[in-house]
Amino acid sequence: MTPLVRVLTLVVLGSALVACDRAPVDAPSPSPTAPSPSASPGDLAVPPLQLPSVAPDGTCPVAEPQRWSNPGQAQRVLGPGPVYPIADYFTGGALPLRPSDRQVDGSYTAKVRWLAADYTGPVLVRAGRIDAPGAASAQFSYLGEPRHDGHHAVLTRPETDLPGTTTVDGPGCYAYQVDGTSFSYTIVFRAD
Repeated sequence: MTPLVRVLTLVVLGSALVACDRAPVDAPSPSPTAPSPSASPGDLAVPPLQLPSVAPDGTCPVAEPQRWSNPGQAQRVLGPGPVYPIADYFTGGALPLRPSDRQVDGSYTAKVRWLAADYTGPVLVRAGRIDAPGAASAQFSYLGEPRHDGHHAVLTRPETDLPGTTTVDGPGCYAYQVDGTSFSYTIVFRAD
């Protein structure tokens, strides 16, 4: 092998090695919005609980029910969504407190079903009394866990039926705060 062939062979081999260390020009770059490998689908930046106040005259500013698009699931819902308590459980605009709903500690636990529409991801539902000192909570019956002073669940289907309960201290004005990855809103209701 002549010295010129040796030099050319080394140049070609050296170029091939350098080319192997470089990414191809048309290789896609990592997406800046892709979640990190350690991120969990249940991760949610939890905003502070910010429930509204009652009106200066003491009126409870209850949410207006709105018609639901699928009457087979519910007639009416409360709130802007995408996760809604079904308004049909709120008789005359109020969550009825029956003697059979009374718990040993004096609180009331009533059935309230929720629906999620066009949303997948984490949701946190918290509740509180807004007209006087007191407590409230909400939970889904078959999905999620207590977390961040509320009930946290990860919705994996865009349309989800969520049987649940709401617990209140007694008659009064209350509010839910519903938080997800792209929303945070409150829904005011009475309990009578």
